[in-house]
Amino acid sequence: MSTNIMESINNNIIFNTINNGIIILDEDLNILAWNNWLEITTKLTSEEMVNQNICEKFDYINETKLKRKIKSVLVTNNSAFYTIDPHEYLIDIKVNTIIDKIYESMQQNITIVPYNIEKKQVCLYIYDNTKLCETNYKLEKLNEKLKDLSNRDPLTHLYNRRYFAEISNKMLSLALRNDNNLTIIILDIDKFKSINDTYGHSVGDNVIITLARELENNVRDSDLVARFGGEEFVILLNNTDLDNSVNIAEKIRKKIEEIEVKDDDNILKFTASFGVAKYDDNLDNGKIEHTITRADNALYVAKEKGRNQVIVDL
Repeated sequence: MSTNIMESINNNIIFNTINNGIIILDEDLNILAWNNWLEITTKLTSEEMVNQNICEKFDYINETKLKRKIKSVLVTNNSAFYTIDPHEYLIDIKVNTIIDKIYESMQQNITIVPYNIEKKQVCLYIYDNTKLCETNYKLEKLNEKLKDLSNRDPLTHLYNRRYFAEISNKMLSLALRNDNNLTIIILDIDKFKSINDTYGHSVGDNVIITLARELENNVRDSDLVARFGGEEFVILLNNTDLDNSVNIAEKIRKKIEEIEVKDDDNILKFTASFGVAKYDDNLDNGKIEHTITRADNALYVAKEKGRNQVIVDL
């Protein structure tokens, strides 16, 4: 039976020149025909494949699912899509290109159509969907990058104020649900205007960038660091009590004292003042913005008391 099918389709120009794979199967999943496109892409000839059971030849194919789909096509006499999990394939065909290759294997769409209802035979069309998948993947990555850039401060690449407000509220909801502590540290570079006036804005920018890297190096991945604008930064410490938060602020303050920023032959040193506040239900009424305000008030006191110190709002 399969020999007759192959004889009839070998002379079919469409079958042998179409730019997608064509397989004819019976209801028992035996291969009755295997076109030229498949011979080229799989390097398996029709002589090798005809009369082979497709699931025995390719044991990773879900036999139950394929049989169920074929039965549906034969009963309804209508074509059907054979859905494959994202980034998968019916037959593993390796991608030849090595330039910007994202997928090792060809990404495929499969359509099953009736071929001979009386003989319970179907035709599988395999479409190469790799380029579309690669384009979609690149677009997704680009969108992710653009979204991340929109959440970042352009100078320091720390998170910006808008993103901090969005994420800190989510972190507060999670902390309240789990009965965890949440603490805010606000810091501000001391006499920053004097730095800009004396050394210029490029040096001032370098000071801000250097401080941003220092902050990143002294918090956990679970914490959140943002530049609120100008020379002011905010840290949200997740699941950290007030005593530990003060210790962290003090540790960062001392490290800032050790920073040296070079300007030609000059070495610039600077300090920062800190305000710390722990979220308190009674004081903040479910709003992290109130905690931030309390930390900011503590920062103002630190400035008034002579700068380069940590003040806690209790």
